[in-house]
Amino acid sequence: MFVQDGAKNLYPRPQRRRGWGRILLLATALVIATGRFAYGSGPVVANTVVVAPGDTVWSIAAAHYRGDPRPHVEAILQVNHLSSPLLTPGQSLMIPRD
Repeated sequence: MFVQDGAKNLYPRPQRRRGWGRILLLATALVIATGRFAYGSGPVVANTVVVAPGDTVWSIAAAHYRGDPRPHVEAILQVNHLSSPLLTPGQSLMIPRD
């Protein structure tokens, strides 16, 4: 009675959606990216220096860096969590690399 015109199914089947994998991948990438922003990209690359008698943060910065030592003095204080530039002989300091 009815003639099919070569189609296997009269009604198209609904397509399966595969969006959950993409959503999970995007959420994982977002968590990793925000973690890197919150905690930094990795450890600070630094050299270690042992303070000798008479050394100051300024003299250490001037000996290890070229140019104006002021920004490097601030970097040394921040990396070593020092609230003042007073040093004691024998103390070890991390000197960040540029």
